[in-house]
Amino acid sequence: GYQSTMGNHPRAFAIDPSGNFLIVTNVKTSDVVVFKRDFKSGMLQQVGPNLKVDNVSSVQIKSY
Repeated sequence: GYQSTMGNHPRAFAIDPSGNFLIVTNVKTSDVVVFKRDFKSGMLQQVGPNLKVDNVSSVQIKSY
């Protein structure tokens, strides 16, 4: 299937250590979008608004 990244030109993504969230960077809209993952359906649901980040090109998750 198809899932929109809610932006333009997705560049990088990361899944958090729990596997519950997917973080996507969109280069041409200069934003980061967080999605909650549904393990049963495989669908993604956006969590919160798009976060504006100039010149975004990568994403990294750090566990504390």
